[in-house]
Amino acid sequence: MLIPTGNQPSPAPEAMASTVSGWRVGDLVIDLTDARLTRCGEAIELDRSGHAVLLYLVEHAGQVVGKDDLLRVGWPGRVVSENSLAKAISKLRKAVGDENAELIRVVHGYGYRLVGEVEAVRAPPPSPANIVTPTRHRRVWWVAAALLGAIALAFVGRGAQKSNPPPLVAIADVHRVAILPFRELGGDPSLALIAEGLANHLRGQLQRAPNLRPLSASEVARFGDDPRGEAEIARELGVGLLVSGDIARTGDNLSVRLRLYDAQQPSLQFERRFEHAQSDRAVLQEQLVWSLLDQFGRLRGRRANDTVPGHGTPEPEAYRAFLRASSAFSGNNDPNNQRRALAALEQAVALDPKYADAWLMLGGILGGSGYYADSAEELREGRVRAIAAMDRGIALAPADPLNYLLRSEMRLLYQFDWAGAQADIEEAAARTPAGESAMLLIWQARYAASLGRMDEAIALDARAIALDPLSGARRNQGWHYLANGDIASARMVLAQQLMDLPESPHVHFYLALCDIFEQQPDAALQRLEHSSTLFRLLGTSIAQHERGDRAASDLALAKLTDQFAVADGYWVAAAHAWRGETDAAFTWLERAANSGDSSLMYLKFDPLMHKLRDDPRYRALLARLAIPLEPADAQSSNPSPNTAS
Repeated sequence: MLIPTGNQPSPAPEAMASTVSGWRVGDLVIDLTDARLTRCGEAIELDRSGHAVLLYLVEHAGQVVGKDDLLRVGWPGRVVSENSLAKAISKLRKAVGDENAELIRVVHGYGYRLVGEVEAVRAPPPSPANIVTPTRHRRVWWVAAALLGAIALAFVGRGAQKSNPPPLVAIADVHRVAILPFRELGGDPSLALIAEGLANHLRGQLQRAPNLRPLSASEVARFGDDPRGEAEIARELGVGLLVSGDIARTGDNLSVRLRLYDAQQPSLQFERRFEHAQSDRAVLQEQLVWSLLDQFGRLRGRRANDTVPGHGTPEPEAYRAFLRASSAFSGNNDPNNQRRALAALEQAVALDPKYADAWLMLGGILGGSGYYADSAEELREGRVRAIAAMDRGIALAPADPLNYLLRSEMRLLYQFDWAGAQADIEEAAARTPAGESAMLLIWQARYAASLGRMDEAIALDARAIALDPLSGARRNQGWHYLANGDIASARMVLAQQLMDLPESPHVHFYLALCDIFEQQPDAALQRLEHSSTLFRLLGTSIAQHERGDRAASDLALAKLTDQFAVADGYWVAAAHAWRGETDAAFTWLERAANSGDSSLMYLKFDPLMHKLRDDPRYRALLARLAIPLEPADAQSSNPSPNTAS
C-alpha cells in the first residue's frame, strides 16, 4: 500500500514515457535505456530484486511504500518473507552508499520511503548519429503466444500480463475498471469455479465496450479478501470504477449480489441482487453485464448499446465445460493444460453447437497446437481446424469486432493469407463502436510490420499506447523499433515496458538482441537468463557464436533442435543462418514451411536471416509464402547487420 505524504509525487509514467530515459537522485543515476545503475559515474551491480525495489521507491519518492508492494515488485509471483525484503534493502543501501539510511528510510509498521529530490533524465532527440541504418536488423518479433494471450484476454478476461498494480496516481482516467474476485458465501467450495467464471466473463465482455479497460484477473487477485474499503482499493489500483460481488447457492438457484463504486463519489453507487436457476446461468451472466453497462452509462454518459452482447449458452453442461476450459487454459501454454482445455471445449460445442464463445476459444487453442502437438501432422491438422472453428464462431456472433481480429491473426500465422487478414482487420474496424481501440491498433500495427511498413507500425503502436498504456503496445513498439534498426529507441521503449512486465521473457529476449547487435554478447547472455527456454537457447547459440565459443554455441543449438524442432523449426533455421550455415538453414526453413510454422511470416525482415537474402532460395521461399515483394527485395539489397560475423 502506498501512503500519500505531503511531498510532491512522482509524475505518472504515462506522462513522460516518450521523454524520460532515466532518474537521478543525488549522485545516483538509473538509466532506463539499459537498466544500468551508476553512482558518480561508477557502475553498481544489483540483482533483479534490488533493482526493481529501488526503481519502485524512486518512482514513488516522498511516499511511504508498504512492504507488501515492495515484496510484490521485487519477487513477482513468489511468496517470500519480510526478512527477504529487509536483506534486499540492506544490500541496496550498501550498494548505493546509504549505510546510514539517509536516502532510504524505514517507516516502522508501514514500509520504506525514499527521501531527496528525484530528477528526470531526459533523452536527447534522435539524430542520425544514434540511429542504426533502417535496412539493418529489420524484424517484427512476436510468436504465436501473442495470439494465445489475446484469446485469453477475450474469453478468460486476463488482459495485459502485468504482475503488479499500477502506482498510486490521481484518478483521471475514468475508463479503467477493476472487477474484484467474487466471494463465495455459505462455505460452498463448488462455487469457486462459478465465481471465477462470472468475474472472467464480466472482464471479457466489458473489454469489448469502448473506453472501458478492465484490469486483468492477476492485477486484482490479491484484493479478494482485502478488508479495506472499496474506495481505498480503487485508489491503490488507480481505477475510476470498481465492481465487487458475492455468490451464494439457495436451493437450486444461484444468487449473485453486485456492487458498483465510483472512485469520484463518496458512496456506493449501485447494488443489486440477481437470482436464477443454475440451469439459467447464461442468462444470469448476461444480466450482470448489461446491468453494469447501464450503470456505467448513467455515471459516465455511455449507453449500454455501445457494446455487443455475450455469446453464451442455455445449456448448463456446455457452460460448465467452458468454465473448465477457461480454468485450464488461462493463457497457459503448458501442453497438458492445453489438451484439457481442448477436450472441454470440444465437449461444450458438442453439447451446444451454437455456443459462439466456445467455438472461438476452441479455434484459439487449436491455432496454438504447436504448444502440444506431438508431430508435424498433428500441428497442421490443428491449424486447419482452428480456422474452421473461428469461422463457425464468427458466423454465430458476427457483430463482435474482436472475433475478426483473432481470425486475422490466425490467417497470417497459419495460412499466410494476407488478403484475408486485411479483410478481417477492415471488418473489425468497421464494427468497432468508437472507431478505434487499443486492441484494433495493435493488430493493425502487426499487419503493417509484417509487410515491412515499420514506420506505420510504430505510429500505430503510439496511438495504442495513448489509448491504453497497459495494453502491451509499448512492448510491440519496442519490437518494431528493433525491426526498423533503431536500437536506441528499442532499448528505451523495452526498458519502460519492463517496468510493467518485469518477468516478460520476450522483452528480455529483445533486449538481449539489442546487446548482440551492439556487439555485447556477454551482456546478452546475462539477459537471456530471464527469457523463455526457446529464446534462451536461440539467443545463447547466437551470442556464443559471437564470442567465438563454438562448443557452447553447438550445445545450445542441439538443445534448441531437440526441444523445439516440431513447432519452431524456423528458430532452428535462424540459429543456423546467423552462424553462416546456409544449407542447413534452408533445410530447416523447408521443414518449417511444410509444417506451417507461424514464425515464417517474419522471414522477410528477420535480421537473423540476413546471410540468406542473396540466395535465390530465399526469394523463392518468400514467393511460396505469398509474402509481397518490393522492388528492393527482388534485388536482395538488404545489407547484413554490422555486428554479425
